[in-house]
Amino acid sequence: MKSMSEEPSEGSRPSPVGSVVALLGPTAVGKSRHALELCQEFGGVILSADSRQVYRYMDIGTDKPTPADRALVSHYMLDVIEPAETYSAQRFAREAESVLKAMEFQRRPIFVVGGSGFYVSVLLDRRSMPSVSPDPALRAQLRAEAKLIGAPELHARLHAVDPFSASRIHPHNLPRIIRALEIVDRTGRPVPAEPESPPIPALYLGLEMERSALHRIADQRIDRQMQLGLVQEVEMLFTMGYVPTLPALDGLGYRQMIQYLHGEVSREQAMERYRVATHQYIRRQLTWFRRDRRIEWVQVNQSTGSILRDRVQRHLTTVSEPASSGGDELRAEV
Repeated sequence: MKSMSEEPSEGSRPSPVGSVVALLGPTAVGKSRHALELCQEFGGVILSADSRQVYRYMDIGTDKPTPADRALVSHYMLDVIEPAETYSAQRFAREAESVLKAMEFQRRPIFVVGGSGFYVSVLLDRRSMPSVSPDPALRAQLRAEAKLIGAPELHARLHAVDPFSASRIHPHNLPRIIRALEIVDRTGRPVPAEPESPPIPALYLGLEMERSALHRIADQRIDRQMQLGLVQEVEMLFTMGYVPTLPALDGLGYRQMIQYLHGEVSREQAMERYRVATHQYIRRQLTWFRRDRRIEWVQVNQSTGSILRDRVQRHLTTVSEPASSGGDELRAEV
């Protein structure tokens, strides 16, 4: 999908309402598969809420939907920018909200699917983020400090100047810690705690499974990515001129494969680091999502599909009732 960089600023963001379903949960839990089934059942589309799948050419390591899946169901917010470009949650929200508005006009259900809880929150909760351009020098300085003193120390620094942001960021989530410190440094004040506009109505569904089983599935996915050519994908990115210090290449999988290609670790050591980092990421994702009491959790088992279909059906019936009785606006359960 093409980037929609000409969309209005956050002060004039549109106000879509209606058939939005957020299907959330940790990586490898099965969100994409169930979203595809739900879209086929209800004629919906998928809006990817993934901070890495916006990058072009990075398909294997981000576990993007296959071409066959994308031919089956329309996907949005994939392949939006080049790996060398910077991207922000606020830009994601502007562009994704335009998709929501277009689908609302077409009366199609929209399934917001992803594990990037912050992106989902900025979009659906309409959290206002200051328009602050990235400062490469400051980011490099903070990354260098993190190597010396550790991410938790930077997190403590953030807590001193912006307690609200610090409370919502894991002490080891270095990219978000740096971004929050960057905003405070450039604006001289904390990130706003309250949204400027009412939240977008949505049904929130979360997928969960026993942690050790989830880790096994995540490990199997890493093995599959390696078989599909994750190392070769990273080499291709280098050949295209993308340097390993780019933020896009600091994500899970890419960071570890770069270490392998640079001779810092063996292939097996890189894979083990990838596994450990993924397990840690799963823990951070669950910590984020567990704070949101709107999420209705569904255990992943043989009954998951039918449970999700029933819950989505009831939601879509609810939001369509005002329209059938002459209402001017659609309402949605939260």
